[in-house]
Amino acid sequence: MLGTLCVIDHAPRPDGLDERQADGLRRLARQVTMILHERAQNSRLRAEQAARVAEATHWRNLFTQLREGFVVGEVIRDDQGRVTDWRYLEMNSAWGDLIGISPEQAIGRTIREVLPDVEDAWVEEFAHVVETGEPITLMRYLSKLDRWYEGRAQKLGRDIFTVLFLEVTERVKAERAARAQQAQLLTVMESVPIGILLAEAPSGRILMGNRRLAEILGHDTLYATSSNAYTDFIAYHADGRCVDASEYPLAQVSSGACDRSSIEVQYQRPDGERRWIAIAGEAIKDGQGELVGAVVAISDIGIRKNADAQQDVLNRELSHRLKNTLTLVQAIAAQTLRNAPDIEAARDALAARLVALGKAHDILLAGHIDGACVREIVHGALDLHDDTGLRFQLDGPSLSVGPSTTLSLGLILHELGTNSTKYGALSVPGGIVSIDWSIEGVGTEAAFRFTWRERGGPTVKPPTRIGFGSRLIQRGLSGGDVVLAYPRDGVTCTLTTLLTGLRSG
Repeated sequence: MLGTLCVIDHAPRPDGLDERQADGLRRLARQVTMILHERAQNSRLRAEQAARVAEATHWRNLFTQLREGFVVGEVIRDDQGRVTDWRYLEMNSAWGDLIGISPEQAIGRTIREVLPDVEDAWVEEFAHVVETGEPITLMRYLSKLDRWYEGRAQKLGRDIFTVLFLEVTERVKAERAARAQQAQLLTVMESVPIGILLAEAPSGRILMGNRRLAEILGHDTLYATSSNAYTDFIAYHADGRCVDASEYPLAQVSSGACDRSSIEVQYQRPDGERRWIAIAGEAIKDGQGELVGAVVAISDIGIRKNADAQQDVLNRELSHRLKNTLTLVQAIAAQTLRNAPDIEAARDALAARLVALGKAHDILLAGHIDGACVREIVHGALDLHDDTGLRFQLDGPSLSVGPSTTLSLGLILHELGTNSTKYGALSVPGGIVSIDWSIEGVGTEAAFRFTWRERGGPTVKPPTRIGFGSRLIQRGLSGGDVVLAYPRDGVTCTLTTLLTGLRSG
């Protein structure tokens, strides 16, 4: 505006400005330009200063409003330049809340002064930051306050560092409690004698399995991470049909089809063995009743299945034995009644023979369903006749025989004992009976020999007729040979049969 006023006039100037006028105008222009430049520069400085103040205010407000604790520290070195401590230069109010100390009490003091007996790691880690310039993430326990802190430290300048941190005591305690609970769960899972696995829902992905489960299945279960965890497993129903993946309890429970499911299958192990297992699954739900997982128990039921099969065999065998026993009782009764001189004698003989049959069965039922020991059979059949405990002299090895031989030998001994009590060595006080048995030969030719010898009784007279008892004795054992002799000094009876036939059913 000033320049304009200086060059505009009411009268034209055809010759323009003279030198003096032009020089004056140039000087005036420079002065105006200088004034304007100074004003602009002052305005820019004021704006920059305002911006710096605003930025400082912003960061100061942010610094003081941080929920995290913030510390600016300076390391302290000894004469050799080693970091031995560090000093608080600045901290925000959150630092005081998290540490429990007023910031005013810490400014300018070292950490060892503020927190006596602090762990050396609180100095060593920050020394590493200023020495290397590498930031670190720290998780540190402060024993004096019994608190855990997690933070990030980085270098700010020479021997200066900053730390931004939070207290995480509750989180650490919760994580430790969770780990302890998981460890307890693992301990329980590993201690139970059945296989246990945990899976998530609805995917059915297996999360955890114990060692017993791997032993039963023959492989680790953690490889099954597909949406259907049993897709790669192979098992069969009792009728031989392959088990579909959707039939497994884990698939049914994790899909939400049911809360509980169970099945018995014949599992195909990687080594080719098929093993009967029972699988039972149950849903795991959260507090709102939502399905979150499934727990499955797997047990080896091979022994039970074998026992069931064996029980079926035993039931059939028992039925067969019962029929045979009834037939034998009918034969004993018929022969006894046919050969008895009167009804009283028939009754006594029949009762005694049925008692002997019962004793033979008792031996089988006393825990020896597949047979019995020869010595037990002898005692069971003859203890009734041993009034002094010295009547019988037994000698022979420990030997088990089959059920048929048990019954036959028990009846034969009863007949021999009964006859001896009536007519032989057991009919007088001093008479005794020697019983011995042995195995002769080896392999398939091995034979069982059983000998009955009476001594000290009355002079023996051969029987004038052959009764049922004698015919029963002469049947022998398992189709073997029988030698029944009547020397004057005592009756002898020798039974021989192949060992293979003796032990068969």
